[in-house]
Amino acid sequence: MSDIERHFLHSFFYPESVAVVGASSNQKTLNYNFIANLVNLKYRGKIYPVNPNAEEILGMKVYPSLKNIEGNVDLAVISVPVTKALDVLRDCVAKKVKNVVLIPGGFAEIGESGRRLQDEVLRLLRDNGIRAIGPNTLSPINADNNFTVSFRSIKKLPRGRISFIFQSGLYDPRINWLLSEFHMYLSKLIDLGNKMDVNEVDALEYLGQDPETEVIAMHLEGIAGDARELLRLLKRISMEKPVIVLKSGRTEAGAKAAASHTGSIIRASDAVFDAACKQAGVVRAQSLDEFFDLAKIFEYLYPMKGNRIHVSTGPGGEGVLTTDQCYYHGLTMAKLGEEAYNKLRTVFPPWEISANPLDLGICGQFNSGMDVGSVIVDAVAGDENVDCIALQGRIDRFIKPEEFLRVVSETVKRGKPVAIWMTVMPQGENTIVDQMEARRIPVFPSAERAIRALAALHRYYGLREAIRGE
Repeated sequence: MSDIERHFLHSFFYPESVAVVGASSNQKTLNYNFIANLVNLKYRGKIYPVNPNAEEILGMKVYPSLKNIEGNVDLAVISVPVTKALDVLRDCVAKKVKNVVLIPGGFAEIGESGRRLQDEVLRLLRDNGIRAIGPNTLSPINADNNFTVSFRSIKKLPRGRISFIFQSGLYDPRINWLLSEFHMYLSKLIDLGNKMDVNEVDALEYLGQDPETEVIAMHLEGIAGDARELLRLLKRISMEKPVIVLKSGRTEAGAKAAASHTGSIIRASDAVFDAACKQAGVVRAQSLDEFFDLAKIFEYLYPMKGNRIHVSTGPGGEGVLTTDQCYYHGLTMAKLGEEAYNKLRTVFPPWEISANPLDLGICGQFNSGMDVGSVIVDAVAGDENVDCIALQGRIDRFIKPEEFLRVVSETVKRGKPVAIWMTVMPQGENTIVDQMEARRIPVFPSAERAIRALAALHRYYGLREAIRGE
């Protein structure tokens, strides 16, 4: 047995059998999707629906209680009203279930009465050697074996390199957008909820060891585990894997909201936490949009050698604004070598223009019918003075999708990051965005978000090398 298999969280992500207590046969209820997702996504394990008021769900026998299940239960997913949670947990004790996920809210986050109930639950679990995620949670999700715990009907579960740690179910309403429209490729996901038992230190420790996880994105409202151990883990893991952190509760008002939401305790000021993240080499996101943008670019792309960027925009004025963004985020405009410059000149208008940033629009006007975007990427891709490329994609006469995809894909494969932004995203199935992101070419809705993500990629690898060299 490997080290990762010995970690107690491994059996949460890889249960051989799961009982869903509160499973519903009514397709209009959220609890129906617990079973439907496991069936539709072809989870490779035994499924035991539990509900005293149903006989069959999706052709499977439904059990009136955990105690009626004939086989072993590796994991119990409990989605019942909070008033019934203790009774179900006593059934888990009788059935010798060792892992549970507690979905209902109504525990410590509601105040003193909920805190007393949560403490009673924790005593029962600890007295019987049971580990628990939650309460007030949704998860885990594992793309490796198609195991999911979600209120949503998940359309697909594309497998990738990134794993998420959430403190709340804020991802759940967005799960299909993340996996479909946003094209996130997932390894694992865990939502810790109130962190009554399993906390952020446990989750980070596990994913740090997990060979299927190459990037970790972590959302925190507060720190429930040992803060020193968390920072020690962050520093150690970030030297091997990028770790992106979004911490809410940064203001006094936000901290109060976090306490009422998941019962979190904020143990340090935001300034102290921010300084600790920088010292550990952690990438910090400042908003939810940035959190997902960074998750995408770190999952899609590998290290940049330096901070020299080539930019092409549709309108020339956007090139000026984008140049400002580059310098604001710590990137510099690459000075092209002679060979690259001469290749670019083949699409210039009849007068000299700036090679970086390059006005893609004016070049297109004087080269009607030519795939100007592909010529530009091909020209700068081999230039040793260019570390990354950012380009405004325009699905019109400036870009021919098939050739553009080929050129950009080859550039990324050679280890030179490329980020695209489109101010108007094309709609419909099988768009060029779908095709680009299927090839791990990230597409953003604005130049600012594309540049910010590329800059974070550069800063992380630069900081990691600096820390290693200390």
